Amino acid sequence: MACISSLFLLIICCQIGQYSVLSLNITQFVFGENTKYLPAAFGDFNSDKLTDMFVVTQDGRTLKVLMSHAESPLFREPDPPEGPSCTYKTLSIVSVVPGDFDGNGAMDVMIVSLGGVTKSYDIYILWGSLRNMTLECGFEDSPLLKLSGQPLVMDMNGDMIPDLFGEDENGTRKFWVFGTERKPPTPHLMFVDGSENHPRLKIPSSHAFVDLNSDLAADLWITAKTRFEIWITAEGVYQLNETIDFPPDVGYIGQTSFADVNLDGNIDAVVPVCFDKNKNVLLCKKNSIFIYDFIRKEWIEIDVIFEDPLGNAWSFATSSVGYLYTETTTLRVGDFNLDGYPDLLVTLFDLSEVPRVVLLENIKCSGDSCKYHRSFAPKWDLFKDFGKTVLGTFFDFQEDGTLDVLLVQKTSDHEYQLGVYKDSTEYDAVFVKVLIPTGRCYGEDCALNNIAYGTNQPGPSITYSITTATGSNQCSKATQLHQSAHHSLQLPYTVFGLGRNWNFVEVMKVGIPRGNNSVTLTSSFTQIIPNSQLIVIPYPKENPDRWVSKLFITPSKAMLMTAGALIGTCLFVAAIIGVLHHREKQQDKREKQQEAHKFHFDAM
Repeated sequence: MACISSLFLLIICCQIGQYSVLSLNITQFVFGENTKYLPAAFGDFNSDKLTDMFVVTQDGRTLKVLMSHAESPLFREPDPPEGPSCTYKTLSIVSVVPGDFDGNGAMDVMIVSLGGVTKSYDIYILWGSLRNMTLECGFEDSPLLKLSGQPLVMDMNGDMIPDLFGEDENGTRKFWVFGTERKPPTPHLMFVDGSENHPRLKIPSSHAFVDLNSDLAADLWITAKTRFEIWITAEGVYQLNETIDFPPDVGYIGQTSFADVNLDGNIDAVVPVCFDKNKNVLLCKKNSIFIYDFIRKEWIEIDVIFEDPLGNAWSFATSSVGYLYTETTTLRVGDFNLDGYPDLLVTLFDLSEVPRVVLLENIKCSGDSCKYHRSFAPKWDLFKDFGKTVLGTFFDFQEDGTLDVLLVQKTSDHEYQLGVYKDSTEYDAVFVKVLIPTGRCYGEDCALNNIAYGTNQPGPSITYSITTATGSNQCSKATQLHQSAHHSLQLPYTVFGLGRNWNFVEVMKVGIPRGNNSVTLTSSFTQIIPNSQLIVIPYPKENPDRWVSKLFITPSKAMLMTAGALIGTCLFVAAIIGVLHHREKQQDKREKQQEAHKFHFDAM
């Protein structure tokens, strides 16, 4: 009995020890030796329910798709080598956006290259095929479009085929609408009234296709040179709904991010700013983060201390300081600790211009000096073992619902490499993961009742509601793939942390872009099990009640530990019963032997 218990404890300790080894730097486990790439985008290229990674070589000439696998290394180069990979002689790839740009159900890829003398952004579409898993690399001397800035990928007309928004070379705002044929997109002027009095778009841009009025239909957020703009669609026509001035007294504005910061079910705009007025200064002397509350219609400054425990000041960069991924300050959003409140990843610089990715944890602000009831606390040493890190973004590498951090390290003057950090802390929290693909059919598959899994789709909105352990209501909202330019690196799925609320998610609502539809297409799902992934395929598109949903349950570590403890207890009890049964049999045997050796006086 003692041997069995000791063996059981030894097995548990070995498993915990093995997990601890893999709990911090798991780069080798994820990539093996394939670490000399630059991450560009995410998407399920081969529709195997595993998210692949689109990467670019360090010279910017080659695009590859690292295919995801269930065993280590999780991401591998294309096999055969002539698989989804394209190499160019003159292009300099600055942006990659996967999506189904011809509506045939297969993943295509848009690449953006910085032009030559004119400094225009050249747009190319690499057409994909689900049958043979390849990309048509196309001709690098004939771009599909030439724009003045990087475009926003959105769904302008609601047909579940991605479109583009931006400015052409002449500075005219346009939509470029793709159809079901592999032809150049159709341009549409943005201004229906013919007015050209709107300011030029800001470069770098931070436009977004995100639900801002809580109707589950994505709206258009535009970053102009002098203001922010909100455009709402009504029967396929976008109309200016609201203009928002920049936060007061700021000299530099970074990328706008969007998150439900205070977990009230409404999206907030989160903007990193610099108060320095000197345009020639690369690093800010005074940084801050502002939130625009769409309910209160005001900017709120967040209390963040950009000074580490050693007293060193850290700053945003107002322009590129010689590192990749630093052309603008970007706050990348994800719920790292699954407490329900979204956290941020940002690249900061010290006074000697050394970069470091820092996690800004969303915490409750307490004290009389708080301007807002939430704040962000920097975790300075979380990624210090990775050296000079220029990029940090969230990704669920093991498809278990917990967000790891993908890092890009500067290793020498001209080399970068990938790194992966996995948090070892057990938060005892649960999650729900939601994915909404396009639902476009591949050929005649849908007619044969083989509903397509679909590809990346910008603009679907998700909101949920759950009753907490204290009896209060918790809700949150997010919009999938709402930004695409300047290395936004957004995931094709949404992970909601639920905290320690093991109750069912009472209601989850999803909606797709309205486009030409007069009504918003939404569907509701009830009693969603925590620690599960919900895939909603919006097919048939015009009939939300018949949308296909698939639920995949991910056993949590707590459930596995409970099962292990239960099995161990059963083995322990079984061992005790076995020992007692053996002792009883031995005792019965001795009693029979004693009975056989007795002297029977009755026989005399």
